[in-house]
Amino acid sequence: MPTRNPSASSTRTSEADERAPLLGGHEADHVDHSKITSFPRRHLLLLVCLSVVAADFGNYLGYAPHIEILESIICRQARGSNSFVGNDNCKSPDVQGELALVNGWKDTFDQVPGILLALPYGFAADRIGRKPILALSLTGLILEEISIRLIFSFNSALPLRMVWATPVFQIIGGGPQIATAMAYAMVTDIVPSSQRASVFFILSAATLLGEIIATPVAAFLMSWSPWIPSLLGLFFECLGLLGATFISDIPFNSAPSNDQRDLEEEEESQEEGHNLSLADDPPYLRWKNTIRRQWNHVQNDYLASWSANLFYTVGAFLLASIGRQALQLIVQYASNRFSWSIARASSLIALKGVINLVTLLFILPWLSNWLSTHLLLSPAAKDLRIVQGSVWLLTLGSAIMAVSTYPVTFIVGVSSLAFGWGFYSALRSLAMELVSPSQVGIVNTAIGFAQSIGSLLSGPILAAAFRRGLQEDGVLVGLPYMVAAGLFFLSGCLSACIRIPRGITGA
Repeated sequence: MPTRNPSASSTRTSEADERAPLLGGHEADHVDHSKITSFPRRHLLLLVCLSVVAADFGNYLGYAPHIEILESIICRQARGSNSFVGNDNCKSPDVQGELALVNGWKDTFDQVPGILLALPYGFAADRIGRKPILALSLTGLILEEISIRLIFSFNSALPLRMVWATPVFQIIGGGPQIATAMAYAMVTDIVPSSQRASVFFILSAATLLGEIIATPVAAFLMSWSPWIPSLLGLFFECLGLLGATFISDIPFNSAPSNDQRDLEEEEESQEEGHNLSLADDPPYLRWKNTIRRQWNHVQNDYLASWSANLFYTVGAFLLASIGRQALQLIVQYASNRFSWSIARASSLIALKGVINLVTLLFILPWLSNWLSTHLLLSPAAKDLRIVQGSVWLLTLGSAIMAVSTYPVTFIVGVSSLAFGWGFYSALRSLAMELVSPSQVGIVNTAIGFAQSIGSLLSGPILAAAFRRGLQEDGVLVGLPYMVAAGLFFLSGCLSACIRIPRGITGA
C-alpha cells in the first residue's frame, strides 16, 4: 500500500474468514475454500495484487517529483524574499533545512491516524468485511494526495506547511497501515495456508518491482516537468482504488462454531450473573469492578504471553523502524552532499529496490535452506541467525553512508543497507516462532504498533539531525545516518539478547 516503506502486516492467525478478527483473540472457523473455485480465487488474488501494486507504484512515482516541486517552491520563495541569485541557492542550508523540516513532520503526522484508528477500523473490518475498509483507506489516501497537489499549485496563496494538515484525510479508512493490513488479510482469506507464504513473497516482490520501475520512470519524466510523474502517480493510485472496488465479496461461514457458541453463551451468562450481583452497588463501585475485570482480562490474555524474548524482539523492531526511515532522506541527502540532481539521486532508490528484490527472492531463501540442511538449525534458530546477521549489515551500511565523502563509498553503504533489509521479515518470523499460535495475533499487533510509533518518532529526530548536519562540515554532515547506525546498533544488541527456548530449539 502507499507508504514510504510498506510495513504493516496482517495477523498470522489460522482463520480464513472474511470477518475473522484481525487483532488476535479466539481463532475462527476456516472458510470452505471449495466454495471458491480455482479460477475465481486466482481472479480475486490478481485484483488484490494489482490494487496493491498500482497504489504503491503511484506513490513511488510521485515521491521524487514532490521533493523537487517542494524544493523549487521553497527556493523561489527564499530567493524572492532575500534576493538570492542562481540555482545553487536551492542547495543552501536554509532551503534544505526547511525542506527536511516540512518532509520530516509530514511523515510524522502521516503515522498518527494509523496509530489512533488501528483498533476501531480493525473491529469494523470484523463486522463489515475487509473490502469496504480497504476502499475507504485508499479513498482517504487519494484525497490526501489531491490536497497536497492543490497546496503545491496554489503555493502563492497557501503556506507550504499546510501539507502537515493533509493526513487528516486518513481518518477516512485509517491510512496506509490499515490499507496494507486489509490487503494482506484478503490474501489470507483467498489463499490456502499451504500456499500463503509463497503468495506473500510474490506480493512483496511485485511491490518492490513497482518501486524499481517507478523510480527511473519518474526520473525520465522529470526531465520535462516534475508535475508529469506527480499527476501520473495520482492516476495509478486511483487505479488501485478502482481495482479494489471490483473485488467481489469473499465467502465466509456466518454461523459460529459449536465450541465458540458455547463459549460465548457461557461468558454471557457469567456476565449477566455478575451484573445482577452488582446492581445495588454504588456507581463508583460498579465502575471500579468493571475496570478491574477488564485489567484481569488484559493480564490473562495479553501480558501473560510476554516474555523477555518478546520484549527484546519488539524493542529491536521499534529501534530499527526509526533507523530505517533515514532512507527517506537519501534523495535529498545525496542531492545536497554530492551536488546531484534530484532525478540522479533518486536512482539510489532503484538500486536499493533491486538489491532488496534479489535478497528476498534468492539470497535469503538459499541461506535459510543452507542453515537448515547443513547446520541443522531449527526454524527459530535459523531466523535468529538471519536477524542478527542482517541487523549488523544495516548498521554497517548506515555507518558507511554517514562517513562517505565520495559517491562510490556512499553507494557501497546503500548496498550494504539493502542487503540487510531482510531483517524485518526475519524478525517477524522469529517472533511468530517464539509464541503459541493463539498468541500470534497479539504479537503481530504489538509489532505493528512498534513500527508505527517508530515511524512517528523518526520524522522529527532525523529531520533535526539532517538540519544540524547541514550546519556542520566534514563527517558530521552525515549526522542522520550516524543516528540511524546507532539505532541499528542498539537493535542488534537487543537481538543478541534473544534466547531460543530448548523446547523450540529441539523442534
